[in-house]
Amino acid sequence: MYVAQPGHIDHIKRNNAGSVYKLIDQYGPISRIELSKKSQLAPASITKITRELFDGHLIKEAEIQESGNRGRPAIGLVPDNDGWQFLGIRLGRGYLTIALHEQGGDILFEERQDIEELAQHDVLQKLLDEIESFFARHAKQLDRITAIAVSLPGLVNSDKGMVLQMPHYDVKDLPLGPAIHEATGLPVFIGNDTRSWALAEQLFGNAKDVANSILISIHHGVGAGIILDNKVLQGRIGNIGELGHIQIQPDGLPCYCGNKGCLETVASLQAVSQQVKSRLALGEASSLYGKELTIETICEAAVQGDPLAFQVITELGFHLGRAIAIMVNLFNPEKVLIGGEFNQAKSVLYPAILECVKSQSLPVYNQDLRIEETSFYTQATMPAAALVKQAMYDGHLLVKLIEEG
Repeated sequence: MYVAQPGHIDHIKRNNAGSVYKLIDQYGPISRIELSKKSQLAPASITKITRELFDGHLIKEAEIQESGNRGRPAIGLVPDNDGWQFLGIRLGRGYLTIALHEQGGDILFEERQDIEELAQHDVLQKLLDEIESFFARHAKQLDRITAIAVSLPGLVNSDKGMVLQMPHYDVKDLPLGPAIHEATGLPVFIGNDTRSWALAEQLFGNAKDVANSILISIHHGVGAGIILDNKVLQGRIGNIGELGHIQIQPDGLPCYCGNKGCLETVASLQAVSQQVKSRLALGEASSLYGKELTIETICEAAVQGDPLAFQVITELGFHLGRAIAIMVNLFNPEKVLIGGEFNQAKSVLYPAILECVKSQSLPVYNQDLRIEETSFYTQATMPAAALVKQAMYDGHLLVKLIEEG
């Protein structure tokens, strides 16, 4: 979200409030004494911050269940999410998913619409119209809306809420965050979908309690979201992790980026489907003849031992493994999460990835490395939910809600 830079004292206040709220959210019910220990803030500071959070209806008291304690139950603090809601949006290639979330992140309900518009002005107007229509249709279910968050593929400057470019749409330097804020008056957070997805896995999913992880998203392209020391790597303009454009085959197929043999040319949904079609056309032995060729049928055939499908998915694993090995050598993650439809063949795919990673990265880096499936994939707006949760934790949104409360 784009905001004016706070003064030094305001910055400290915001960070401290965010840190305390994060501890309450992660460890609640938690006592004030324990909060002081974990945050390393003075008891007086804890008292002041928690009073402000109470007054803003952002936390409440709850009993701490202590086994074997027969006395009066201790009182701790937990988030008070009652009545707080936010809007999570996923702008995909040709579709839009909008969900109403309760402040803790859970989805209350969601809707999906196709988007036929391609031009920048038309796409923006469609998005604004759909947000307005969503609010109108669900007016009775709406309570206190705290923010709107949008995740999307493409290059994003999150600080300014600017979409620099997107696949599928004719978009360039679109001020999406400011436009939605102007239309709704709400704080708006914009994030690249893969990096937001990695954050969602770290906050809610299969990378929880893991300080260093990498999420590999395989769909139309191949992207990476990198968590290092519990923070998403953003890069100079808010983007990093274009894994799909690591060159795998110097003399390979041309990529839309202008280079040849990029990972995306052999490791996307379209690339794998085309490989299977080409090999079937050559008459290779397979049970896939006469079947509708989808990623699901290809993955199913690979798991069942079909020679053609098994080889294609294994080669996909080797290609991904080469790129992931580079990431392992650079970032030394504890866990690599794989996201996308190819998880349907993970019993074939993961061993191929791991074999490549182990042969092409440092043993000290890969000996305890875990490769797992992502927790989220079909829940399209959970990456947006992660943007809101992070804005509460870093204090940006939290302080705004305290001031308004």
